[in-house]
Amino acid sequence: MKIIVTGSLGPISRPLTQLLVQQGQSVTVISSNASKQKAIEDLGANAAIGSLKDVAFLTNIFTGSDAIYLMEPTVNFSDTTIDIYEHYRQFARVYVQAIRQSCVKRIVHLSSIGGHTENGNGMLKFHHYVEQILKELPAEVAITTLRPVSFYSNILAFVPMAKSQNAIITDYKSLHKEPWASPLDIADVIAEEIVKPFEGRRVRYIASDEVTSDELVVALSEAIGKPDLKWVTVPAEVLQKRFIELGMNPQGVEGLIALNAAKQAGTLYEDYYQHRPVLGKVKIKDFAKDFAKLYNQQ
Repeated sequence: MKIIVTGSLGPISRPLTQLLVQQGQSVTVISSNASKQKAIEDLGANAAIGSLKDVAFLTNIFTGSDAIYLMEPTVNFSDTTIDIYEHYRQFARVYVQAIRQSCVKRIVHLSSIGGHTENGNGMLKFHHYVEQILKELPAEVAITTLRPVSFYSNILAFVPMAKSQNAIITDYKSLHKEPWASPLDIADVIAEEIVKPFEGRRVRYIASDEVTSDELVVALSEAIGKPDLKWVTVPAEVLQKRFIELGMNPQGVEGLIALNAAKQAGTLYEDYYQHRPVLGKVKIKDFAKDFAKLYNQQ
């Protein structure tokens, strides 16, 4: 199969490319960074250097392919001027134009938990907006929508705090098991889905492990050798004020606070638990080793 991979050599696209090449697929990886070309080719894939906002470029690359893996690059949350939701809508609109013009019939799209609605999911509603725009594609374009849960890598943001204050400090605490996902497990699912014959529209959730906040802290504390590491909650308005002081995008901060409220209330996970997936292979104790590595470097 001729497969197009977006996402350059990111934490999902790199292992995905490796898996597809190992399968014997013809893989083209799109990157906006010309310096990534050799690294892409060293994996056994073709490199297509250009912008995901360029309809003509994408149409040319998409044409003749059997399937495409689509993802939207993350926004810069330090840019206080950007409209985060419009940022994602723009990528979706460009994708739709390029897919229509290239006549591709099979899409695997990386969305997220919360993508099923624009309510009760905080900033993740932008995934819902993208899903709705992609649904405008003709019915003969098969779309598998993947909804992974929160990435383990998000936890790495707590490393400086754990180092300086021996605590993970945020405005929520999960007393029930909260799902987390590894990019490696996500790549495995994409590699499976993209070569699978399919028609119509389908959704699949992805998760690697499920743990409470206390269980997460235990795993991290064991990995870093700090048994007194704690999970500490603060009022949402305190966290929001701190993020604004750090120069984060106000729209993003508002969305993050609402997202944490949805985690606390459990509403974020309602659809997930109605379509609960088989958990992947990378468990929280495996990720804790990565946390410890970064912790020890700082």
